[in-house]
Amino acid sequence: MEFTCEKKYLQSGVSSVEKIVTTRSTLPIIGYLLLEAKKNGVKLSANNLEIGIELALNSKVEKEGAILVPAKTIAGIVAKLPDTKVSFKLNEKGLINIAFGRSNFNVHTLPADEFPVLPKIKADKSFSLSAKLFAAMIKQTIFSVSSSDDKHVLTGVLLEFGKSGRAGDSANFRMIATDGYRLAKRGEVIELADEIKGSIIVPAKALQEIARIIELDKEEAEIVITFSADQIAFSFKDVYLVSRIIQGQFPDYRQVLPKKGVTKVLVSRKALLDSAERATVIASGSANVVRFDLKENKLHLFASTPDIGTVDEIIDAEVTGQNKVQVAFNIRLVTDVLKVLENEKVIIELSESLGPGLIRGDTEGQYLYIVMPIRTQEAA
Repeated sequence: MEFTCEKKYLQSGVSSVEKIVTTRSTLPIIGYLLLEAKKNGVKLSANNLEIGIELALNSKVEKEGAILVPAKTIAGIVAKLPDTKVSFKLNEKGLINIAFGRSNFNVHTLPADEFPVLPKIKADKSFSLSAKLFAAMIKQTIFSVSSSDDKHVLTGVLLEFGKSGRAGDSANFRMIATDGYRLAKRGEVIELADEIKGSIIVPAKALQEIARIIELDKEEAEIVITFSADQIAFSFKDVYLVSRIIQGQFPDYRQVLPKKGVTKVLVSRKALLDSAERATVIASGSANVVRFDLKENKLHLFASTPDIGTVDEIIDAEVTGQNKVQVAFNIRLVTDVLKVLENEKVIIELSESLGPGLIRGDTEGQYLYIVMPIRTQEAA
């Protein structure tokens, strides 16, 4: 095995696959990367048995071959390399020589046949869409997944296919995420075969990795998504990522969608975000609770923490409906959505003091965010 590769391509490839590697596993082999050199180029792969990835490296192959290299070691070496051509050559003792300029490393390897093979999914359920659009959908939902394994289905994002039948929802592809305290939903109309219906739950980690890879690429391209009853695969240019699907019943999110708020508040997204982040300074000492008060077409964000102080942020607003409403939220759940929305203005729909709040952009679109209120003495 022998090939050369520019450091920039090597670092990009290694950093993409190395994030899949699990160092805490009881199975040491999944701490390795697979290097395969063939006539048409070099392929780099990682597999932690939950998520697998392979991609092509822009390189020149002198001699074919395949080996396993320790992921942590290779990633550490590549990160410190100068911007130059790097050569890889396997010797008879099973050491891979990594050389550049007048320097070189010799790293121990393992036989390639010990590597768990990445599954290939039959293309019986497959569709494609803009990769940039898909990454945007992930960005606006993934932050709402649960970080606790107690409710395993909530650690993934629900991908739902077909018409919902709900008024105002014209999308045929939706992504929904919730942790029980908030819910994010993004829908789009894409080209989708009639036979693709139902839903699957995809681990957040898999979506996070494919979104990161898409965002590093500056060109417009399509992503092909293929899935079966227990696995899903994403094909984007020279990258192939496959993941297990989470089995279980996702909560019926339609039951928490508010019918209609009694008050609609239109505010500047940036002004609200800036005020919310300042209010967090005080609210962080009291479980991040911030009260939203409407008074005379002004939105007040009020927080109080004993022994620290109070804050009252006032924002200009356009209010439709009931003009005196008081409700409290965990302010971090509010700032999370304001950071991923791109609209100049946002609409907050409030129903009652203990009803959920709905946040969305002011332009027509298939995105909504629901945040549950917090009971306070004032609300009670």
